[in-house]
Amino acid sequence: MRNTTLLASLTATSILLTAAGCQKAAYVDPKGNDLIVSADRMNVQDWGLLADQVIQSMMTSGVLQRIPNQPAGVLLSPIKNTTTQQFDTDGITKKIRIALLDSGRCEVITAAGPGGAAEDKIAQEAKLVKDFQSGKDNKVDMNTVPDVTLTAKLLEDRARAGSTRQVAYILQMTLTNTTTGRSVWEGEAQIVKQGERSSVGF
Repeated sequence: MRNTTLLASLTATSILLTAAGCQKAAYVDPKGNDLIVSADRMNVQDWGLLADQVIQSMMTSGVLQRIPNQPAGVLLSPIKNTTTQQFDTDGITKKIRIALLDSGRCEVITAAGPGGAAEDKIAQEAKLVKDFQSGKDNKVDMNTVPDVTLTAKLLEDRARAGSTRQVAYILQMTLTNTTTGRSVWEGEAQIVKQGERSSVGF
């Protein structure tokens, strides 16, 4: 009888612990109002908001249509992150790259880079082999020389008033024509958040 009671007690405890460990989860709209927003750090939705702003500015400016070579070869430098947070800024860059490619006006160079540091090493090596086979290995391939370059900096500004915290994130971008060495487009995007703690739908 004692063993039966002990077994029942252990089983009940196990069920309670299992239930306590279960967490309810659900998918949410990545562009909806139910996302968790932190007032003191960047969230994934912030990446999209910043990228959307600079993309809209670039597209409406008409600068891509004015680049002589079409589609233009563009080389994107990594975003210089000067904020207090360490995170992979490729989340922002990728959204911008997708928009540039979807426009049909640009092609992103991935098999070449500054100092030979290509983003896609496999593509770079494959291209070198093809250049060797075609006898172009000692010549500069203009396909890997960017027509334009895109550089960016991410800044942060913080303020506090009483228990309310405010943080602003600013993304600054510059598009440079490599033929003239001059900037042909400047874009800036910013988001500002206020709050006292992380909240939903903030």
